[in-house]
Amino acid sequence: MARGQALIIDDSSTARIILARLLQKADLVTKGAVSAEEGFQMLQAEPYDLIFLDHLLPGMNGFQALERLKNNPDTAHIPVFMYTSQNADKYLEDAKARGASGVISKQVDRDQLLAMIESILAGAEEAPLLEFPDESAVERGSPNPDELMLNRRLTGRLSTLEIAYEETHDELHQLKGLLTTIQTRQEAALEQRYRKLKLYWLLTVVAFFIAACFFTFKLIALEQVMDSISQQFTVVQEIIAALVDLNGGEEG
Repeated sequence: MARGQALIIDDSSTARIILARLLQKADLVTKGAVSAEEGFQMLQAEPYDLIFLDHLLPGMNGFQALERLKNNPDTAHIPVFMYTSQNADKYLEDAKARGASGVISKQVDRDQLLAMIESILAGAEEAPLLEFPDESAVERGSPNPDELMLNRRLTGRLSTLEIAYEETHDELHQLKGLLTTIQTRQEAALEQRYRKLKLYWLLTVVAFFIAACFFTFKLIALEQVMDSISQQFTVVQEIIAALVDLNGGEEG
């Protein structure tokens, strides 16, 4: 049973598909919109438990849509995750200030996303925002921000590839199941046809037998009639012969 329904507002069909696949892992049903305006229409039609909102959208942008969502009493309670390629701390601060419950990167980190969703579904007021490299890390001897960012992007892309692999695996599994179903149906159809042909053959044999019996009875009856006629003809001949003999005797 689904744990909730999520609305994904993103003009990229690829991004919607990838994110929808991830959300399915968390037992969420998803629906997509290509613009904020379309998303608002969908929100009026049915309720949603989570909203994933892209930053760059045709028409109203992500922050404008977020502000409108949070200023509307009917939608203010819905947790909103900004779904963006932005990677600046200022963006994270602005998103949080406008009421975002979380921020996830376009290079999806599945573990991070699932953790954020779990925290929201568990009743947390807000999920942890996406963290970016701390400039002071270089002073502590840690990898520089560029290296950390590169590692994060590589991790996100690997997660995306993993999702694509899982999607392909699922599709192959579904295809295999479909082929098995088709094969089973074909075998059942062939078995049904065989039974019908067998039944038709049996009915043909029975009909032929009945017809043969009918003609046999007809021939027997005809022979009996012919015998009866022959006997009657013999009797007639005998009567005629007797009459001839009688007539000859009278003349003598």
